[in-house]
Amino acid sequence: MYAFNWIAASIVIITLIYISFVLTLADWFSALRKGQAVTLLPERGGRKWPLWTQVVIIVIGMALCVPLFYFGWIPLYNVPSNTALTLGMIGLLLYLAGFIFVLWARRTLGKYWGLSTSLDVKLLNEHQIIQSGPYAFVRHPMYFGWWVAMLGLTLLYPVWALFILFASTLISFAGRARREEIALAERFGSGWVEYKKHTKFIIPFIY
Repeated sequence: MYAFNWIAASIVIITLIYISFVLTLADWFSALRKGQAVTLLPERGGRKWPLWTQVVIIVIGMALCVPLFYFGWIPLYNVPSNTALTLGMIGLLLYLAGFIFVLWARRTLGKYWGLSTSLDVKLLNEHQIIQSGPYAFVRHPMYFGWWVAMLGLTLLYPVWALFILFASTLISFAGRARREEIALAERFGSGWVEYKKHTKFIIPFIY
């Protein structure tokens, strides 16, 4: 159990650092400077917010996670060590599966990916409907992959902080996906309708 905890913690820390700071933030900032990424904030009268405001919002968001994890690292339930080990192994496998699925979707989406805190969905001028990779069978694979990863983390570390984050992503990503569907339908019309006919909304092969 002790060895597994160390291995699992190392895997989670390394992958979270990679997806948060290397794949997500660094890649996004680079594309943002080139005008190839969706901005974090909505434009003001056709003008984009300065880059430093985007950085401040991200730093504040990360800072808010500190008290959540400090005060919310309370067990959801108590189980025997053998059961905890089994749940932890299942959780780690789910986390890695979700993480890999997110990477696959992110690489497939390419420059059309972007961060946004706005309720409005901002599409790039040259935006296209991606229909390769996981997008060949599900329209919002990154959200699904993140849900699977968060479920795995919650099984691996069954604490209230992670459960709250998991529940919040279920609600926020589902709402975001529906707003994206509206924006894409308005932009691509019949092309989007045809794409929807052979894909699922957010859970591959199911829904």
